[in-house]
Amino acid sequence: MSHSVVRKITAGGYKNAQNRCYQVSVQSPIWEQHLGRQPMSDDKRDVLEVLKFELNFLEQGGYGRSVRTPWKPTSVFLDSPSCINFDDSGRPHPCNECLLTDFVPERCREEDVHCHHIPLNPQGETVYTMERQREQIELEEALKNWLRDTIQRIERERAAKPKNTAVVAPPAP
Repeated sequence: MSHSVVRKITAGGYKNAQNRCYQVSVQSPIWEQHLGRQPMSDDKRDVLEVLKFELNFLEQGGYGRSVRTPWKPTSVFLDSPSCINFDDSGRPHPCNECLLTDFVPERCREEDVHCHHIPLNPQGETVYTMERQREQIELEEALKNWLRDTIQRIERERAAKPKNTAVVAPPAP
């Protein structure tokens, strides 16, 4: 699939972007819509643990150059142990099996790498757009902020849910 070069972000979306995936809605951020919904993916991992692991990986310099392939740039999410296809270039698992797909706008789920289309900020910038417009450090900072915000939202949501209290059956007569 070919993509046009995204040139400028506006409140209504990206100027010069032909793909409808890049038309963003600032009023309805996907990370707020995600909370409280039934997950779309089949991924059984705990979303909170995966996001915390990703944040730790990022903060520890995880997207620096690979020791095995120092000539090859690393890719956010794809080169992280959080990826369901980590360390398997054949990518045997489709992206829709990954829990990160739940953060991707539905209109972007036809893209090759779903997680690169998660809106990271209210402007709707994604890994895909930031890789083309920003420095790596800006992308990583936006990703850290998104991870922290999303982790906090999920923790608040879970804390607000009533705990499952086990009902003990009365003893048999």
